[in-house]
Amino acid sequence: MAGIEWQVSTLVFLFLTGLGWGLLYDGCWFFFARRRQVGDFFFWVLSVFLIIPVLLLTTGGELRVSFGISLLVGVACYRRVFHPTISLYLKMLKRKLRRRRGFF
Repeated sequence: MAGIEWQVSTLVFLFLTGLGWGLLYDGCWFFFARRRQVGDFFFWVLSVFLIIPVLLLTTGGELRVSFGISLLVGVACYRRVFHPTISLYLKMLKRKLRRRRGFF
């Protein structure tokens, strides 16, 4: 069994990955607002390319419930803390880009 330092660092790294996962969702929502199915497809494909390498790097492919909970807590913290600010920023960016012809 690995030491407690390894487990804590893995939980922290997966928590940060959960924050990134939430940001990825907002990014896909921003770029594919009109084509929702395409956005969902790209979100899940990019999620696989984000989460599987992180799991292989940090845990060697070992799955535990605590690792999944750490990811979900990271997403929940992103949604609670960072989502309002990021969402507002993306809306302002969208308004500025709409003024340019043909972007959205």
